[in-house]
Amino acid sequence: MQVVHAYAERHPNFTRSVLTRAAGFRTKRLIVFLTPGFELRTGGVMAIASYYRESIALRRIHNAKVVLCTLPGDPPFFKYNWFENYNYILDLETVLKGCSQLDYLLIHIPANRVDRILDWLTTVSSTLLSNVREIHLNILLMNIDNIQRKKKNIPGLKRFGKVTCITAHEAYTNSAMRNAMGVPLHRLSTCIGPECYLLSGYQQKEPLLIVSPDRHPLKAEVLHRIAQACPDLMIKIIENLSYSEYTSLIRRAKWSLTFGEGMDGYFIEPVFSGCNSFAVYNDRYFTPPFSNLETVYPSWDILLEKITEDFRRLDEAAAYNSCWQQAYDLLCGLYNTERFRENLRMFYRGEYTFP
Repeated sequence: MQVVHAYAERHPNFTRSVLTRAAGFRTKRLIVFLTPGFELRTGGVMAIASYYRESIALRRIHNAKVVLCTLPGDPPFFKYNWFENYNYILDLETVLKGCSQLDYLLIHIPANRVDRILDWLTTVSSTLLSNVREIHLNILLMNIDNIQRKKKNIPGLKRFGKVTCITAHEAYTNSAMRNAMGVPLHRLSTCIGPECYLLSGYQQKEPLLIVSPDRHPLKAEVLHRIAQACPDLMIKIIENLSYSEYTSLIRRAKWSLTFGEGMDGYFIEPVFSGCNSFAVYNDRYFTPPFSNLETVYPSWDILLEKITEDFRRLDEAAAYNSCWQQAYDLLCGLYNTERFRENLRMFYRGEYTFP
């Protein structure tokens, strides 16, 4: 199998052509996942890759071929190389041109690209999609902030077929969000869980703080204050690492600090690797129990005031392990790969959390 994949990567144009023909050959039902057409290192890209991979395994439920395609308008792109995968990325329009017998088409759309896909559908609906009997457009809502300005375009999507939305966070999977979106909403979560990570304990940890790459107006001040108060602490901002390099780093790191969503990969994955993660609470991504954690602060001002003291206070085995266990238990209650797979099966059966 590795020989086959090595050949594919050496001959991407030939491989893409073969896979494109296979995608269209006698295909009556097709599921498409759209993904950025460049080497974007984000949790969203990995989430889409996992949705694609797990959907292939559910063919007995949806009875469709499943393909991964670049977003319309992005340059040709064959494969992400920053994490281990065998997902080859095709061109959406070329795939659709080869599907002469298509009865059903499901397109999974990243929420931050709803407007672009609406424009694309308006352009190609009378040609590429004119013979497709049933079109289903599903919005991948992984960041609630990405949909706020896009919601106005959701009624436009409904002109072309059925529209649904699946969510990655528990905090905004509710009837209020379903009503705001105006389409059926389904809890999916993310294909991760404690079983996906190698756990290391306090004694194996290094005096290392990993920091998310997100921009934030207080980031420089926070990191400067930490560096002054904790001169022996190594601070590493995550940039340009492969995923394997990142997971190796979080197994070694004692602390993690996210400037992003809060409940994101820079918080969750380090905890599953035995790290204590720091963040500022917000109700857009965190569920209420997380506000009680010692390392989740109610505001950035309080984080600035307390974080260096908490590094010192928690830097012994009993306090460290007690703090970590609380976060670990909460996350285990939300993230589990088999629970994710059942959520995905329910989606393809049409059993939505909020119909």
